[in-house]
Amino acid sequence: MVAVWKRRSLPIGVKIFGIAASMLGLLLLVVYVSSNRLRQVSEEIETLANYIIPITDKVARIDVHALEQELLFERILKHYEATTVNPAKIAAEIAEFEERNAAVDAEIIEGEELIETAIAHITETETHDKLEFLLSKLVEVEEQHQEFHDHANEVFTLLDTQQFTAAHQRERELITEEEELGQSIEDILLELEAFTVASATAGQHHQNTVRQISVAIAILATAFGGTCAWIVTLGLVRPVRQLTTQIQAVQQGNLDNQATVSSHDEIATLATAFNQMVRELKVKAELEETFGKYVDPRVVKQLIDKTENTTTTGDRQVMTVFFAEVKGLSQIAETLGPDRWVSIINEYLTIMSQPISDQSGVIDKFIDTIVMGFFGPPFASAVDHPNLACEAALVQRSQLAQIQKLIPTQSTIPGLERPDLQLQVGIATGGLVVGNMGSTNAKSYTVMGDTVNIASRLKGVSKQYGVAIALSQETQAALSDRYATRELDMIQVVGKAEAVRVYELMGRKRELDAIAQNRQIYFSKGLVAYRSQQWDKAEAYFERCSTEQSPDPPALLYLDRIKQLRQQSLPSDWDGVWQLTQK
Repeated sequence: MVAVWKRRSLPIGVKIFGIAASMLGLLLLVVYVSSNRLRQVSEEIETLANYIIPITDKVARIDVHALEQELLFERILKHYEATTVNPAKIAAEIAEFEERNAAVDAEIIEGEELIETAIAHITETETHDKLEFLLSKLVEVEEQHQEFHDHANEVFTLLDTQQFTAAHQRERELITEEEELGQSIEDILLELEAFTVASATAGQHHQNTVRQISVAIAILATAFGGTCAWIVTLGLVRPVRQLTTQIQAVQQGNLDNQATVSSHDEIATLATAFNQMVRELKVKAELEETFGKYVDPRVVKQLIDKTENTTTTGDRQVMTVFFAEVKGLSQIAETLGPDRWVSIINEYLTIMSQPISDQSGVIDKFIDTIVMGFFGPPFASAVDHPNLACEAALVQRSQLAQIQKLIPTQSTIPGLERPDLQLQVGIATGGLVVGNMGSTNAKSYTVMGDTVNIASRLKGVSKQYGVAIALSQETQAALSDRYATRELDMIQVVGKAEAVRVYELMGRKRELDAIAQNRQIYFSKGLVAYRSQQWDKAEAYFERCSTEQSPDPPALLYLDRIKQLRQQSLPSDWDGVWQLTQK
């Protein structure tokens, strides 16, 4: 049942956009406030870095040069007070005194220019007023320093003219001027220090303000966003959870459920589309289930899906063809009724088909008790299909005991002789034409080509050589190293002009016992001796392959064949190829 609510609701996009827009607005508010405060901090730092600190440096240099000038003044006075006056030293000291005076004047001028530049660039009123005050103080220092310089020169002149009383009087006045000059410079430095501390404190205050505002808005945004998200989530979680439950049920194969449509937003659209998809999947599953009993389910699936990989016209590909039969089963058909026989055959074909399907093979057809299949694209790897076919054959070989149990015993059917079942498998790899073939009204997805005939002949070869699984040379060459094989013969099959090299699939390498491993080695050496007509040597090798406890049918066949060939006169170009007279 699909219950549709008539109430209107906002689309999910509008709901989410509303929350996102609100959060973005709060974020922009934080950015604005933070940017404004950080701009103030930046201006204060810029003022400190570009003006206040350089001005402080200039004033400190003025103080240093002024102190040096005062020290030079004291040294010059000592030279005049000496017992023997040295005019040359006095002249040198006065020259250095003038250099320090010029340095002080230069630093003062640079300091004034720097303050004037700061006043021109800074718009903040309080800072502007402080800089105006500093400029006035620096001008005052300039005047005081000039007075000190002029009065010091007067003292030097008085001493040169030996007016010692007047010189000492002026010297006492200079001491007061020195103190006033030093105090003025110190006042400027204190003002600069206070300004620097105030700027740093203001910057820290602005940073704290930014932090507090950011935290407050973050809390507000969290509360607002959480509330809105909770409200929107309530409207989304329930239908989404219900839809998720329905999807999981479909994944598990339950196609009878339908999602409830309870709104008019995108969730409702999704639920409606899901219901339509489930209905289509149900129809498709019913088709696959029906036709999958007659055609390989993967072929049915691809035909229904109409994928590009499905060959619907015809294509030439390299594939592996597989013929398998358990010989001896058909012998009991005459002793069983039709229903019982059909039941046994169906169970038998199910057992024989399962390994092929499990290894990505396609069941092509059933001919009496023979199962034909093929491996290759698009259902199996284009490289690995020979390995898949051989793995399927080995699994079939392991199922002989299970097939044997299908045959009724004499206790249920008197007079029934249980046959000795033998697996016969022929596997060949090569080029084939694959596609949907048949009449206009009845088609079959199958393969055609010489490879099919070779695989069919190899099934007969397995019977004649007494082995379970016979391979073509192309199949053997494509196998991975996890399988053990041995060459059986070079044969010319019925209906083929070219000789075919035939191999036996002995099993998986890791599962071979010591007897099988030795048999593989000695049989190979026996073949070499056989083809070079070294009969004694060949017989010795083949005899080592077979014992009474563990007979080897191919080796016994070669021993019998050598007896026949010893009595024949072979042509000089005899190459060991054996002519098969049976299919």
